[in-house]
Amino acid sequence: MEDFDVFTNEINFTKPLFKNILNKYVYEAPPTPNGPNYQSGRKLMAEECLAVNDDVGCAFHLSEASAASLRAMAVYRDEQSKSAADKLYKIKSYIKPVQDLVDAHPVPKTEAKLLNLLSDGTDISRDLEKFSIKDEEPFYRTYLKFSKENNVDNFQKILKEFPKEWTVVQLTVPYNPNENLKPLNEYRTDVTSLFLCTYTNDYQDDSVIPPITVHIPANITKEGEKPLFTELYSLLDENYKTIDNAQFLNNKRLVQNYWSRREDIDLRMKSVINVMDKEWLGGWGCLLTGKLIDKTLKEKVIKLVDTTISDWGFIRLTQKQRVLLYNLIESCPVLQSQQIKTCIRRILTEYGNSEDVRQVLNPECGSCTKEFKFLNELCLKCLSKSFEKLHHFSLVDGIRAFSQAVMQIKDNDELKKAKRHPVILIVDEMLDTFPWETLPILNQHPVSRMENIHFLYYLYKIHEKKICDGYFNAKCDVGRYVINPEKNLDRMENRMTSFVQYWCPAWSGHVGELPSPNDFISHLTQADIFLYCGHGDGCQLGAGGVERARGGALCVLAGCGSVREAAPAPRAPPAAAHHMLHIAGCPMVVGMLWEVTDLEVDKVISTLLSLFVPSEAPVAWANVGKAKWSHGVLDTSVEQKSPVTPERSLLRAICQARGSTGYIMIASSVVARGLPVKGI
Repeated sequence: MEDFDVFTNEINFTKPLFKNILNKYVYEAPPTPNGPNYQSGRKLMAEECLAVNDDVGCAFHLSEASAASLRAMAVYRDEQSKSAADKLYKIKSYIKPVQDLVDAHPVPKTEAKLLNLLSDGTDISRDLEKFSIKDEEPFYRTYLKFSKENNVDNFQKILKEFPKEWTVVQLTVPYNPNENLKPLNEYRTDVTSLFLCTYTNDYQDDSVIPPITVHIPANITKEGEKPLFTELYSLLDENYKTIDNAQFLNNKRLVQNYWSRREDIDLRMKSVINVMDKEWLGGWGCLLTGKLIDKTLKEKVIKLVDTTISDWGFIRLTQKQRVLLYNLIESCPVLQSQQIKTCIRRILTEYGNSEDVRQVLNPECGSCTKEFKFLNELCLKCLSKSFEKLHHFSLVDGIRAFSQAVMQIKDNDELKKAKRHPVILIVDEMLDTFPWETLPILNQHPVSRMENIHFLYYLYKIHEKKICDGYFNAKCDVGRYVINPEKNLDRMENRMTSFVQYWCPAWSGHVGELPSPNDFISHLTQADIFLYCGHGDGCQLGAGGVERARGGALCVLAGCGSVREAAPAPRAPPAAAHHMLHIAGCPMVVGMLWEVTDLEVDKVISTLLSLFVPSEAPVAWANVGKAKWSHGVLDTSVEQKSPVTPERSLLRAICQARGSTGYIMIASSVVARGLPVKGI
């Protein structure tokens, strides 16, 4: 092998050979590749594309590097369901390639007689036609697979098909070789950076502007502090132990200790969110925000940035730098001044054209060279001098120019409080445990998560006729529920049963009993809204797999870790209830990221449903007396307070519902996975 040194037992790949190996692996992958290995290859390819300023190629490979095993599972389940419906399906699927071969190479007339003689008068084409598969597979199903259809052109085509209201952003952890060497519990904290890729953005409407990727340092900590990943997993373990041991509390001292630990865990989660916001994402949080509904505000931002660029003569700024500046200036009312200045510096120095920098670079520091891969490998001194040579004024002046632009809208309350269209986050499995939705820059935005671009497209095409203005139009007429099926959460049963009977009396379901698997699947198939209140996600009740349910139910799973992604082994892909429900076609699943307590969750879920589901109840749920709610008793004779405004956007209703609990651990655990939903 090339450059193999027998004395060091190491292989040093030259750059062309490295790229050839990567290309061979990712483009000649088997029909059902090993998910983690496939993802690793794609992440490496994304880095190679980013190094040569190929943002489109980088975004495509990052899109392929997300939840690959789930795609394989969806394809497998689809094949199983087709085989169950048609016993000859497998045979037909093997015949189809033969038919394609026959059609592509017609038999010459001179050989037709000989062929008929050998086949004893049998018309092969007619027999193949008899067993052929008539239905053409829709493209959204084909794109789930690992085939030649997964390419840059089709990727860009899909992005253009999405509703123009959506902001689609992917957060990805770079390839880490320790994934092949260490157990999951060790390498899951071994993260030093992440890729933030905006597929669609308020300033990328024009087809000329491709997806944009930035490389952000992560897991940054001050001296004496725990790394952020270590702290998050540590407090989640503590949260689990605290809640799990609550059943053994038998005296006042233990009870007081329990509440003290709960408060401590809450403070630690607030600290995690604060570090994510201030010291991790910083100004790059601007790329997570949704598109402005009021387009005049967007036009003001563009005019301000463009005027600054022309007045100061930023002659070598790339289109990518412009878009990054648009986003940053737009979000400056909710960012700190230091975050903004740091981000401006990085945009001006690290996201220009690397070839331009390489031509003017004259390293004087002794550590930088022209052989860099990414601009952030250069020291600030070399970056500053290169900037000055390109633009003919200093980096300090460049930062000052945009800082002055920031001051013109920094205190703009209209921009700060402006309503926005939905944000869809595609979150890497290594980052999925973090409470992104409760970041200060996002906590009032309509935000949902999706597994990957493939499943987002899959759900979008399935429900395309019901999607208007970027929202899935959901009915709330038919409701089904399963409450306390294991019969060991009596107070939760009293609370949620009394709520459903008061607010949604037309709904039906099972209370304090196990539904049969067929009943559970029927609930998912028939309902507009399905509510589960119990331990976990409840999908184990649909024995044989909930993927066989076919419907458009909005699922609310109010159990511990109901939408948590759990990897069962060191290299096994994560599995979760919402994966199966999305395969079944459910447009939205709302649930919890980790262990929660029933009273606080009951507050959040009842508030959410009362905001989203219309009701003829005489008193708004927020005004109902709940002193004896745990006994199933509601007081509707209370004085009517100020009217409560319904919220037909589910994602906005979730933002409001989080405020019904005083515990950040409960509020931040609630996430939505799927298409943005609006009630009709």
